[in-house]
Amino acid sequence: MDILKIVVADDDASSRILLRHFIRFLPQYKVVGEAISGEEFVRLVLEEKPDIALVDIKMPDLDGMEAVKICKQSLPALQVIFTTGYDEFAVKAFEIAATDYIVKPIERTRLFHALEKARKLIELSRQDHLSIKTKNKRLGIKSHNSILFLPMEDILFVEKESRKTVIHTANERYETTEPLNKMENKLDDYFFKTHRSYIVNLKKIVKIEPAGETYLAHFINSHKVAYISKLKIHEVQKKILHIHEFHL
Repeated sequence: MDILKIVVADDDASSRILLRHFIRFLPQYKVVGEAISGEEFVRLVLEEKPDIALVDIKMPDLDGMEAVKICKQSLPALQVIFTTGYDEFAVKAFEIAATDYIVKPIERTRLFHALEKARKLIELSRQDHLSIKTKNKRLGIKSHNSILFLPMEDILFVEKESRKTVIHTANERYETTEPLNKMENKLDDYFFKTHRSYIVNLKKIVKIEPAGETYLAHFINSHKVAYISKLKIHEVQKKILHIHEFHL
């Protein structure tokens, strides 16, 4: 994961210095700005678009709670860790989806724990976002006199068949005159050219078996098969393992 950006909002200079000092020990985080009031904090968040905010509750102009509510409207993914000398605001803090709530004086290990919690939530959020984007991706193809938009997740494999290219789903086949190499450039990275005439959705493979001088790939909920060349079999196996490890 990239370095996560942090902003610190606290009207007490010694608290800001302490937080910066602690965060300096963590190379995966970077403080990109400080604010001494709620209004300044809102402006800073809108400008820097940080991943994490460390926010005091009692500040001039606008208290931390209200400032965070405003920021969340523009940046809902912002992870907020409240740092305050008062513990009576904890319930309200979690009502506005705070990641954590630290009562001063701040201990280094307590802060590190809160930042780690925020980092994990950010990672989960990004993975979910990526998953949604992937599920919504479609392949646009010209088929006969129509233009089709097929969900990539539904495609088992693409096959070169004489002068045609055929896109296979579990129950359908769609023919197009677009060449296989052009199709390869359009498909997502979990598709792989397993054979000179086949591009296969590696996520859909459930079994690979030898068949003479080549291999056959079997798919989820389908009797269709695709070919894997002997030269590509080890690379295919590695890629399938990598895909499954990533999605665990």
